[in-house]
Amino acid sequence: MFPHYFEESVEKMAEEGISSGKSMNPHPLRIDVVKFNGTNNFGMWRCEVMDALTASNLEDTLRLEKKRTSTTEEDWDKMNRTACGLIRSFLT
Repeated sequence: MFPHYFEESVEKMAEEGISSGKSMNPHPLRIDVVKFNGTNNFGMWRCEVMDALTASNLEDTLRLEKKRTSTTEEDWDKMNRTACGLIRSFLT
């Protein structure tokens, strides 16, 4: 159906994405979370925030006490800053 060079390119992109452990989509998925204001359900809000972090590949910043050996210090710092910014954006 598709030319063989197209299929080879797709296969190569898939292999690179899987082997690097990084998403092929550089843009994080936008998840709307109702801002926590102290009157809404904290448990539900926390689950929604974790979903947003997971969709952005940032859940390790909360689940791990220290970075993985395969993650550079620069990447770890960037992940933490991004996760903190995302969480702050969900607060009033």
